Amino acid sequence: MITITPSALSGSIKIVSSKSLSHRYVIASSLANGLSQVYNILDSDDLVATKNALIQLGVCIQNQQIQGGMKLEKPVTIDCKESGSTLRFLIPIAMLFDQEVTFIGENKLPYRTLQMYEDMFKENYLFKHDEDKFLPLTVKGPLKSGTFELRGDVSSQFITGLLYALPLLDGDSKIVITTTLESIGYIHLTLDVLKQFGIQIDFKDNVFYVSGNQTYQAGSYEVEGDYSGAAFFIAAGIIGEKLELKGLRKDSLQGDQEMIDFVKQMGGKILEIEDGYEVLPSITKGITIDIGQTPDLGPILMVLAALSEGKTTFLNASRLRIKESDRLEAMIQNLTILGVRVESSNDSCTIYGVKSFLGNKKVSSFKDHRIAMAMAIASIRAEGPITIDEEHVVSKSYPSFFEEFKRLGGSFK
Repeated sequence: MITITPSALSGSIKIVSSKSLSHRYVIASSLANGLSQVYNILDSDDLVATKNALIQLGVCIQNQQIQGGMKLEKPVTIDCKESGSTLRFLIPIAMLFDQEVTFIGENKLPYRTLQMYEDMFKENYLFKHDEDKFLPLTVKGPLKSGTFELRGDVSSQFITGLLYALPLLDGDSKIVITTTLESIGYIHLTLDVLKQFGIQIDFKDNVFYVSGNQTYQAGSYEVEGDYSGAAFFIAAGIIGEKLELKGLRKDSLQGDQEMIDFVKQMGGKILEIEDGYEVLPSITKGITIDIGQTPDLGPILMVLAALSEGKTTFLNASRLRIKESDRLEAMIQNLTILGVRVESSNDSCTIYGVKSFLGNKKVSSFKDHRIAMAMAIASIRAEGPITIDEEHVVSKSYPSFFEEFKRLGGSFK
């Protein structure tokens, strides 16, 4: 538990490396035949889970050096901890082998849906779990090439998992997306990383065309800064004092770079500088935001919306309900405690702006890293101390968050 005394943040910060890209580079390097160097890998709980999982699959990982070439000669158990990315990315990869692989996990992960994989695999492969939860899950290949149909409005992680595995199969495959493809920014990240490793995949009219018998090429790579993590400090600069954010590529394919555009549309002042952005204190106004493609921005944008003039409406917000927590409900509860009026439905919510948040209040992280960080930033404009439970959950994606928060002027105990 942490109690934060209201204080504006100011100064310069190098943003943590991208969790999404760290996963993708580490997995691609593990599938390559040869030694890769991957610099600036995020050191977080989720990446520890992914690296340990890959080691179980026969990969040698030492710091930034990854000796690829998976092999699996006996059944193994992979502990994904709380990482949905680890689990969903690696299921199709584990099914490349003719050995049983059992996935386990913690907290809410056993209950996060794997239904799309089950619909694809259960008829022809071993795909076994308890009736009331998805983990422990035991799978077994070897996976065969073919046509795979799946929804595009649940999670792009299922698509990414297939995109990594299918190029290695003997024969060509297709992935047919049967609904609107959401979180498409994450798919662009996947395709770009695969291209860097020599994997060619064509995407046209909601169909991915994947040639078989491809080979991942080892090489040297560097993970860029994380826009998902930067979003919290962008909001901090807008509601507090000037902040410089370093280590962010302007030409990034990360979908959460959309944070820059959302904030500018609200009237926020953000200037481009070398290697990043300068964020200036601003009076922001409510707008309508479609959050369907960038659900990870939901919690911090809701904090900013609550401190903006007028009302802000979030559309396609149901995607927030299927994360580490029900982020929509979590933010509604926390903002209400802080004195904010929120109206919601299953798929949208409207937030009415206030000048400042109520102080001397206790809010919950809901064991969700992005809720914890959003509430920490909210404390900047509270009328008294804000207490957050289980703040340690930030280690999932931003282990140094509270160190940076304090270095920039934050005060807590």
